[in-house]
Amino acid sequence: MGMHVSKKKMIRTVFVIVFCMVPLLSAILFCLKDGRWIGDVYIPLGGWSDEITYYKQIEGILSYGMPRGFFGYNQSRALYGSLGVWGMIPLIPYVVWGGIFGWNYSSPIFANIFFCMIAFVVLFKVMHLTGKEMGALSIFWVTNQFINRYVLSGVVEASVIMQLILVTACGEYLLSEKIRDRTGLSAMQRYQFVLGFCTFMICMLTLARPYFAVLFLIPFWKAVQDRRKKWIMVLPVLAVGTIAVFFLYNHFFCSTYFNNIFSFEKLYSAGILGAFAKVFDGFMEIARLMWYAMRYKGSGVGWYYLLLFIELATMLFVCIRNICQHKKPPRMFTITLIGNVMILLSIIEMYDLGVGGRHILALIVVNAVLLVVEVHFSMGAVLALVCIVSIVQTKGADALPYQNEDYVAYMDSLEKIFSEVVEVTEEISYESVVAMPTADRSTQYPEQGVSTYYGLLFAMPPGVGISLDYRDYYDDPNHIKAGYIMVHPAGEIRKILEDMGMTCVFENEELALYKNTMSY
Repeated sequence: MGMHVSKKKMIRTVFVIVFCMVPLLSAILFCLKDGRWIGDVYIPLGGWSDEITYYKQIEGILSYGMPRGFFGYNQSRALYGSLGVWGMIPLIPYVVWGGIFGWNYSSPIFANIFFCMIAFVVLFKVMHLTGKEMGALSIFWVTNQFINRYVLSGVVEASVIMQLILVTACGEYLLSEKIRDRTGLSAMQRYQFVLGFCTFMICMLTLARPYFAVLFLIPFWKAVQDRRKKWIMVLPVLAVGTIAVFFLYNHFFCSTYFNNIFSFEKLYSAGILGAFAKVFDGFMEIARLMWYAMRYKGSGVGWYYLLLFIELATMLFVCIRNICQHKKPPRMFTITLIGNVMILLSIIEMYDLGVGGRHILALIVVNAVLLVVEVHFSMGAVLALVCIVSIVQTKGADALPYQNEDYVAYMDSLEKIFSEVVEVTEEISYESVVAMPTADRSTQYPEQGVSTYYGLLFAMPPGVGISLDYRDYYDDPNHIKAGYIMVHPAGEIRKILEDMGMTCVFENEELALYKNTMSY
């Protein structure tokens, strides 16, 4: 009997270890299907501008304590400091990683994998998942090409997923009697206090994405549930104070996007009817994206919203069913439904729905966790099936960028050239900013668009700031403040720079780099 118990325990231990390593194993499988390895992923070929700004900001922090040039769009800058739109908070995990292990093109990818593994460890440790639940979540993660694509990239969404999973695990323990009974720790008030404190602290960190402020409902709901009057009064004040600090921090220490996403002037000017019309149009556009994804091959973003819709519809059904049966709906379902709707409204207001789609990836993951735990482990299989269909339908959209010897050699040569022609100043200033217009028009054929590839900015020396600009920003030469401007050699903006008296310091078939000799 003892040997049987020991063998069973050993098998479970192995299963738990494999579960915690799923993000790594999934990343390996995702690359192996292309006959490549994780180290072969080459983010300068990724084609996502966010990868550049995150990577170069972290590189600048590790090299100088803070980048020497400003990060922004249309050459915007923070009132204080040199960091970009979201400031320092989302970068902290990667700065710590880079400080310990060094910083290169593979660093953000391995950091992403590590952060997701931490999330899986916490899921198991706090929620005491069953073998079937771990299996269901593992299948869902491995089959979800969208999550794996973002893990194998230079963007920071994986750390957001980690933070939300940590909050979800703690929230489930605090609010779900099912989980507390499973862990056998329901009577340990000190343990609950620690998890509640951790939840509140993580909520503060997740405000790097301001629409996650809804997570403050978790510790507040716990205080109401336990009838702790002091915390019921204190927590809303702390939450409002934290949100206020965030907006002040964003105002003073973060540069603006192409348009200030925190500006609600359009919403106010549209009036109530206009606001409702925009929301309605937004949800109709989401429906169109989902239909387009199912109907036509090659579309990716519609699958994000389809997965989210299936999850939210299931949660809503469970809540309504429980109410009809005079049962309490799962508390985290209620919070999650409120949060998801608020975030969707934020995306409709602030972003293009296609670009904003990646901000719901973390929601898709935590919703899947809640459904597997609170409804049935088979929900993981249902979501995995949708993911498998998406792989067939998207036909490899957003394929991984792998390095090739010729391009690596080309980037190495550019790094050497740029290190000689681009000067990084001792003080933070526009002199150390390299700007690039996102689009241009051909001088020979004005009806044709031309552009320089974003990824070439990776070759800039550490410490430079990066600005990505609209084409019409250059219609007024007085706007231009950056020390260097990288343009397409056959574009119209080149003539504007030359008319201003700027000097071309390097040129090849892909780019022309100009030095700004004007005052800053």
